Amino acid sequence: MDTTPPIIRRALLAIALLFLAGYVLIDRWDEALYYGDSNSYYLHVVSFWVNQDVGDYDATISSLQAANPGSADPREDEFGIRLTERGRRYIKYTLGVPVMETPFFLLAHAWAKATDAYTADGWSKPYLLAVSLSTIVYLIAGFFLLSRVLQRYFSSRVTAVVLLTLAFATNVFYHATYVTMAHGFLFFNYCLLLWLTERFYDRPGRAKAFGIGLIVGLIALTRVPEVISLLIPLLWGVNSATTLGERWQFFLRRPAYLLLAGLGLGLAFSPQLGYWYYVSGQLYFNPYEGEGFNFLQPMIYKGWFDFSNGWLIYTPVMLFSLIGLFRLRRHAPGKLLPIALLVGLHAYIHYSYYAWTYFPGLGSRPMVETYPLLAFGLGACFAPLLRHRWAAAGLGLGLLFFAWLNLFQTWQMKKGIIWSERGNAAFYLETFGTLQPTWHSMVAFDTKERQPRDTTTLQAAGLLFREGFESADLPHRSTEQVFQGQGALLPPDGDYTLSDQIALDTAQPGDWLRISLRAYMPAADRIWNRDLGIILFAELRNADGRRKKRRLMRPTSYIGNSGYSIWQAGTPDQWGEAAFFLRLPRGFEPDWQLRLYLRNPAGQRVYLDEVRVERYYFTPE
Repeated sequence: MDTTPPIIRRALLAIALLFLAGYVLIDRWDEALYYGDSNSYYLHVVSFWVNQDVGDYDATISSLQAANPGSADPREDEFGIRLTERGRRYIKYTLGVPVMETPFFLLAHAWAKATDAYTADGWSKPYLLAVSLSTIVYLIAGFFLLSRVLQRYFSSRVTAVVLLTLAFATNVFYHATYVTMAHGFLFFNYCLLLWLTERFYDRPGRAKAFGIGLIVGLIALTRVPEVISLLIPLLWGVNSATTLGERWQFFLRRPAYLLLAGLGLGLAFSPQLGYWYYVSGQLYFNPYEGEGFNFLQPMIYKGWFDFSNGWLIYTPVMLFSLIGLFRLRRHAPGKLLPIALLVGLHAYIHYSYYAWTYFPGLGSRPMVETYPLLAFGLGACFAPLLRHRWAAAGLGLGLLFFAWLNLFQTWQMKKGIIWSERGNAAFYLETFGTLQPTWHSMVAFDTKERQPRDTTTLQAAGLLFREGFESADLPHRSTEQVFQGQGALLPPDGDYTLSDQIALDTAQPGDWLRISLRAYMPAADRIWNRDLGIILFAELRNADGRRKKRRLMRPTSYIGNSGYSIWQAGTPDQWGEAAFFLRLPRGFEPDWQLRLYLRNPAGQRVYLDEVRVERYYFTPE
């Protein structure tokens, strides 16, 4: 008999419907498995079940590229599929996600084999549909389990609000609809672990102990550092030295529980050990070679607050969960220690990783699996507010705003308006609430500085520098393509200095420098990846030569880019202007100088002309 309170049943139904609606509207189900981490996990599944080429992957990669020619060959990626000393190839991603995708894959495999309409190769539409739906199914199941746990400590109303907040106002929605990565699966795993842990301490039993071990093993199989999840069943309910001693005595008297849990953990993790041994000849080896941790300098602050995918920048509603931890003892005694310890240790480990921005994602994705734990913090924060009508109304309006922000930014990600893992404060502010990119947002993306909103309030104060490349003695001068005059610059590979010492003795703090040039990219030498294009740097240096400020932009990406897309590398065979404003800081001194130089990392063949630096000052209306 279903004993779920109506308000929670409606909340779960709303979550399921929104996730499915987002799945349809975001419409990435037919491409997500072709790219990135989603693809890397899924290669395990296709290799094992279809091609039986584990340790080689040639047939699997060939079938991928036949199905989607735009997919990159992971064997050509420095951090993709690599060779072990044994001579076998390996995928660095562990097997947890593939194991959890397998039931959905097998349904699709049976579907594809039962009809002539689809190829049973792992890449036709039944597979893409079923496997991309797997995350949503696990998430919905996770929310159901989490509701069961939270109801033990909070009212039905509080529980429903917490569930809706996590589903609509956090990046859980992004992971439900946009990518098929580990974090949605881990959300379910942690919910299952909490539910089973509660049941174990209600009525201890050997089957439950074994099940807890299995779940911890599955969590570790999904992401190895998550093995710290074993702290949850060990410390759940511990809130003092006394209860810690009691827990110690509990397991001393019942060692079979620990043995069975350890057996379950080992059994669940054994496929990974088998895989590592098969490809490398070792039960354990480091599949992330060259991608290390620096435990002496964890980047927790940046991981949470940086505009480059910071957790609380793009999922600000979760600040309530941290605030609520200070009130948690009133609602769930014995839960603060394991939750705070695991979340803190989780953050320490994951933000010691060299790539702390964790692309792709809308906000820092490793925090998603901590949400079942942080749901307790949300509940403790919301509970007193929901008791009072006006406080509840204010909370409701706030949560509606955070839900709108999350859903809207997910849409912006889909449209390419924002790119959270490459963001900065200026770019965030320029794109906040916008329906399309602008020149201001594009320049902010490159320069990390907001541009003047109203140039009519800027007064031109003179030309500080101009280079038209007219002198025949200039190195790397070309006459093949010219915007104005008789010559242009064809920059070499590497760095090229335009000017080391542009005098700024007439400038004042707060003045703007407008730095501009004209660029031309031949179609034959077109570069599609804007990150590989030539870069213009502008550096302010003081009298001692110390750099005080630096800005950069990628000139060719502005050529013909009328839509101001941060993804476009420029339109070939036409001249275009690239320009930005640099503001002189408050500490500016007249003896400072400006240095302009180019960096051409990929040796892009591009013509540059009419480099100019002009000074402007602000004139109040």
